[in-house]
Amino acid sequence: MLTISAMMKKQLVTADPGESVDQIARRMRDADVGAVIVITGESISGIFTERDLVNRLVAKGLDPAKTQVGDVATGDVHTVTADASLRECAEKLMTNQVRHLPVVEGSRPIGILSARDFFEVAAREMERLVEHLRYDKQLREDEDPYDHLGGSYGR
Repeated sequence: MLTISAMMKKQLVTADPGESVDQIARRMRDADVGAVIVITGESISGIFTERDLVNRLVAKGLDPAKTQVGDVATGDVHTVTADASLRECAEKLMTNQVRHLPVVEGSRPIGILSARDFFEVAAREMERLVEHLRYDKQLREDEDPYDHLGGSYGR
């Protein structure tokens, strides 16, 4: 069974709220990620995304070297647990119009799930299921599911 813990990225990129946005932007670039989890103590206090960089910093003309990430990060962070259902994740991503869901154990982040990774895996699993159903249907109809060229194997 497909689980959130199997789909999430376990290598978290985190930030302290007092770090400057320019430091965090470089960290995001170097790690090739679109979001950084802002941590206070061991708990999530925010999430800083590419969208935050554009809308809350660049569009407002703020200086990334002088702006603390905690001041421009999204504070209302939507999270999931590693045992959340696929439906719950899809609903959270779509309903809240977010692209990243930190995965938590209690209040401690243990991973992050991006919408891109989630929907890529979901599409691949959907294709696998359709192929499986097609194969089962051909077997029930006494067809050879491997006979792609119209030949026969001597039945």
